[in-house]
Amino acid sequence: MKKFIIAIAAIFIAYSAQAQIGIMAGLTSSKTDLETAVADVENINQYHIGIAYKFGLGNLVTLQPAILYNVKGTQVDNLVGVKDFEMDAETGYIEIPVQLQVGFGLGPIARVYGFVEPYVGLAVSNKLEMDYGSILDFDEKATWDNVKNKLNYGVSLGVGAEVFKHLQVSVKYFWDMGDVYGFENLDAVAKQMEGTKCNGVAASVAFFF
Repeated sequence: MKKFIIAIAAIFIAYSAQAQIGIMAGLTSSKTDLETAVADVENINQYHIGIAYKFGLGNLVTLQPAILYNVKGTQVDNLVGVKDFEMDAETGYIEIPVQLQVGFGLGPIARVYGFVEPYVGLAVSNKLEMDYGSILDFDEKATWDNVKNKLNYGVSLGVGAEVFKHLQVSVKYFWDMGDVYGFENLDAVAKQMEGTKCNGVAASVAFFF
């Protein structure tokens, strides 16, 4: 038993010696494909920022959990029966993603990798803007009226590159699986928004110390 504990401790110390903590930030788009997100980059006002912890599990595999404040959202337009209707929801989450990277080095300088990243988040802020065209116009306001469930979860798939073991650049597509948005009263807006997810594209830059 003692030998087993010593072995586990030695492995933990070895991995900890290679571990790095870093800061991460980037843009989060509500557009559901990369081409549209890039074309609409000037209008992206969603973002994420936080800290990440990276440690290697061998030559090819790296585990990278993080704690982020991530602003995501969804857009609804062309509502049936209401001309020029637009709705923009932005929800801020305290999110914990765990990124499993598999890649290879390009010499001692760079590393490229693909990753899968399950995540869970708790909504801590929400803003809703609705424009009914000539009928009625609401300014952006803080409200929880359109949030059905503050707990959210999902998975991301992406690719990235790392240079000098300190600087990372990555892009990913994320699928929200939680039932976040919905209204209590089943009006036209509710029916169109029911089941809408915060799927989209995110680009990140991280610096590890």
